[in-house]
Amino acid sequence: MKFPFPLQESARLAALYDHQILDTLGESEYDDITLLAAQICKTPIALISLVDDSRLWFKSSVGIDIQEMPREDAFCSFAITMPHETMVVADTLEDDRFSTHPAVTGDPNIRFYAGAPLLTNDNLALGTLCVMDSKPRELTRQQVEALQALARQLSLRLELRRTTRQLRIANEELKNLTLTDDLTGLYNRRGFFVHAERQLRVFRSRPSENSLWLMLGDLDGLKAINDGYGHPEGSAAIRKTAEILRQTFRDADIIARPGGDEFTVLIPNSADEVAKSIPVRLQANFDAYNSNSGKPYKIALSVGLVKVGYDEELTINQLLKAADEAMYNDKRRRKMVKQDESFAAR
Repeated sequence: MKFPFPLQESARLAALYDHQILDTLGESEYDDITLLAAQICKTPIALISLVDDSRLWFKSSVGIDIQEMPREDAFCSFAITMPHETMVVADTLEDDRFSTHPAVTGDPNIRFYAGAPLLTNDNLALGTLCVMDSKPRELTRQQVEALQALARQLSLRLELRRTTRQLRIANEELKNLTLTDDLTGLYNRRGFFVHAERQLRVFRSRPSENSLWLMLGDLDGLKAINDGYGHPEGSAAIRKTAEILRQTFRDADIIARPGGDEFTVLIPNSADEVAKSIPVRLQANFDAYNSNSGKPYKIALSVGLVKVGYDEELTINQLLKAADEAMYNDKRRRKMVKQDESFAAR
């Protein structure tokens, strides 16, 4: 049997692949439709078939156990060439296209076929909702209309599936393109790198008497806040930390929250003595907040501060690594101070 090709075969295949439904696992919502089609048309076999370039693949089936078959053996290959019609073959032995078909002359002895095309929004037929029987028969007008209605609902479901996936991808892409952190309004990791790398190029091209500094901070005890008081309280602690950073730094400084409990600040055009005083000023602002917050916990930031040299060819990632090492030295120092204070209090 030589099957025909739809007029827009390339576009049809592209649309089918864009749905990303081929070879997916079975789903009850599709099985319900095939079951309804079989019951309404009173046939032992019902299929949701999708016509690939070389095969017919079944998303759902009733009354037949195979998952796919060659396209040249498929009745649906003919049905999709008439996207706006339901193809009904009352007796396959009396149809020249199918009378010698192996599935007609042998097992499973298909004598009746009806297939309603599954259409995209562009009227491209991806496959069919079809029913089959081993006996010749006719469908009533109501049965044909019901099969068509089920096919329309199935087509809408397939398009919704594709649209939802495309929207999810678009949202992810948009999220990747945005430069700000949703929770704090600070720059996110992407935003920080965009601005920091540009500032680094400017700094190295225009030597001045002022310096460029990089600070990396880690919010202390965020896990304990989340575990003890809930994640909304942890989010509140992150937002308050961002507010204190804005209070401490200048508008010209690049403040970011790359993620989690981590904060970074690039400090351009700063005198060394001013930059070196930042940890002290920052601690004072945290202390002022903690003394008046009324919260059952305190927030603090361990920081690592590094100076960027004019003659260094370090990247932002390398500078962040150096700041990270300085920050963990600060964490160890703060931990030792707390241990000494605890020992002295005994």
